Amino acid sequence: MAVLKRQIKEICSPEVLGVPPDSPAVDAIALMRDHSISSIMVLADKRPVGIFTERTVVRYAATRGLDFSGLIIRDLMSSPVLSVTGDTFIHEALNLMAHSKIRHLVVTDGAGLATGMLTQSNLIENLGHDPYMEVKPIDQIMSRIVFTVPPDLPFERALGEMAEKSLSCIVVATDETPLGILTERDVLRLAAHGRIPDQLTAGQVMRSPILAVPPSTSVAEAAGIMRQRNVRRLLVSNGHARIQGLVTQSNVIKALESNYIQTLKEVIRDKEVELMTAYRNLREKTVYLDNIMRSAMDMGIVAANIDFCINYYNPAAERLLGISSRETVGKHIWEVHQMAGVPLERLSKGFQAIHQNTTHSFFLKRPDVDSTRCIEAQVSGIRDDQDRLSGYVLMLRDVTERVKAEEIIRHLAYHDPLTDLPNRTLFHDRLAVELKRARRHSTLLAMVVLDLDRFKEVNDTLGHLAGDELLRLLAGRFRQGLRESDTVGRMGGDEFTFLLPDMASREHAAGITAKIQDMVEQPFLIEGRTITLSASMGLAVHPEDGDDAETLFRMADDDMYRNKRVDCRRQERIP
Repeated sequence: MAVLKRQIKEICSPEVLGVPPDSPAVDAIALMRDHSISSIMVLADKRPVGIFTERTVVRYAATRGLDFSGLIIRDLMSSPVLSVTGDTFIHEALNLMAHSKIRHLVVTDGAGLATGMLTQSNLIENLGHDPYMEVKPIDQIMSRIVFTVPPDLPFERALGEMAEKSLSCIVVATDETPLGILTERDVLRLAAHGRIPDQLTAGQVMRSPILAVPPSTSVAEAAGIMRQRNVRRLLVSNGHARIQGLVTQSNVIKALESNYIQTLKEVIRDKEVELMTAYRNLREKTVYLDNIMRSAMDMGIVAANIDFCINYYNPAAERLLGISSRETVGKHIWEVHQMAGVPLERLSKGFQAIHQNTTHSFFLKRPDVDSTRCIEAQVSGIRDDQDRLSGYVLMLRDVTERVKAEEIIRHLAYHDPLTDLPNRTLFHDRLAVELKRARRHSTLLAMVVLDLDRFKEVNDTLGHLAGDELLRLLAGRFRQGLRESDTVGRMGGDEFTFLLPDMASREHAAGITAKIQDMVEQPFLIEGRTITLSASMGLAVHPEDGDDAETLFRMADDDMYRNKRVDCRRQERIP
């Protein structure tokens, strides 16, 4: 049957009619009467928390009367509520209603908010054209046991019969001749009026005449009459107006059972075909993707499901992380990170980024056999076709060689290629740092400039290779002879500069300057020849000689040239 293959949202009542849990019961009853509905939802923040039905009214009234004043819905409603989403197929809803023995289903969205109500009337209204229903007579589906009461039976007793036997109606009759009918809807209307006169009889509250059809009427015709006359039941009688049975919406719905079974078989058959096709496609894709990821020699790939359980770990990841797939697959991400000694705070930071729909990149170093491996990593979320987070993937790449190359380039940018001492750029950077530190701590910072005397003669006599070797040896002496906190840089040619932080006094700085002079004047042995050097040096001390780099350089240069003139005059006086 076509209607059974449709979804609930296509036929359900889209109007969300409900009341809060603390509403007076009389308000809910009046609302049901005014809208001619058999049930009403009880909503808290648009979420269904209960349902209030005509049957609830009958059961309460049978023992406590029709006065509902002072009662609130929370105390009368049925809870919890059985609900389905609008995407549920009608045949699934029909099965659920039959097994649960209910006549209403609350419809909700993905967030659990009420969007409508599915009733038996919705199903009757949407039966459509069905040959099976058009040829099947109602005497094959009707209820043959019809509860009847005489018209003089007290109304309270009739109400008690309905509540005790869970009847939706009672036929009022005399000698099997129907006079009228008393339904749950009638009881609801009486409850809406509040108190009613005592000693009422069933005949006084029944509705008459009662709508009747012959037993040869088809199920489709009966359903059509129910739709046109807006009733939920028809009396079945023969030509002599004798009661044969009663056909209700529930009977019509049950008539769909055989069609439902056939539909279910068709659905299962269709699903099996779809499932097998999907399985073949998935297997082909899985094999294809698995081969791609396993052959990704440079890219480590680790995947986990939404519960943080690792379910994929390729060989490249084993090589990069030094952990085998046997130790990781099937285990929780936290457990694997604890094995690797990774702080859980760092892992939490990554997952926070993923839940904000961004990626998280980080860098890690891992000790290897004879070196340290540098690994670049990025973790991101795996999302389904509805953009819901369904897992996580970690991508790993070995960038050790790139990092080494970057370190070499960075080192060359700040160091003299011949002596490997800091060049002019790095020396100025360190001077700026030391000046700030000296100002902050009120300490003395000394700067020394040095020019080698007659170094050009060495190049001209022994050649530039010997001159280069001499500069390398001199740079080695400076590195070994000075403190770790001191900085010596080569400005170019035969010019060197020194930074001496934390000096106790100018005399202290002058003493280290003399020590540097001794390093220069100690003989060098190059290519079997002994070579001696001398140097002209100048000293400037912060803050006495200046507070900025430019002033200190100028004062040190001035001091160096004064010393150079003094040395020249001294040498001129030597006979």
